[in-house]
Amino acid sequence: MYKQVMLLGLLLEKPMYGQQIREVIEKHHDLFADFVKKPIIYYHLRELAKPDHGYLEIRSESVEAPGPGAAHGDVALRERDVYYITDKGRQYFYKLLRNMLSNYTPGLSEVDAGLFFLHRITPGEAVTLLTERHKLVTDYRATVTEQIANHINLDDAHQLVNDHKLTLIDAELRWLEGAIEHLRASKANQT
Repeated sequence: MYKQVMLLGLLLEKPMYGQQIREVIEKHHDLFADFVKKPIIYYHLRELAKPDHGYLEIRSESVEAPGPGAAHGDVALRERDVYYITDKGRQYFYKLLRNMLSNYTPGLSEVDAGLFFLHRITPGEAVTLLTERHKLVTDYRATVTEQIANHINLDDAHQLVNDHKLTLIDAELRWLEGAIEHLRASKANQT
């Protein structure tokens, strides 16, 4: 759902073609860049533009655009499908936005599913695996912190997104530390 909100929200700013949307995400919303790749963008644009939805209108236009592949640096007038948000699309965007901000849907993660079968491996191996996960999360936190440091004068929206992301990462790290300590204590009690 957040992918549709991202696309519709960007198109509220101005009509764009697909690659242009991707470049805006990479430049201004880099936390989403790994999750909203070009094939996903085009899939959702097609879905949003389906006649039974009618959230987007597609117009073929000549626009200043880079070429494909190696010719990416060659900007010239090119035919592109430009996406325009419709009134129905605006209404849908605000409905999705309000829903996303006001609701919370709890769910299980991959690690939660794995924890149900933790008894299938030794406590020592579980400690080793969760320690590896802790390192990955720690490294990811360092990457996010570096990305934040590279952005000077963040607007409120970016600051809130970054604060939320870091809070969730820190909670995961605290949980991992507690789980590792619990497993170490269990292992010590078994010997």
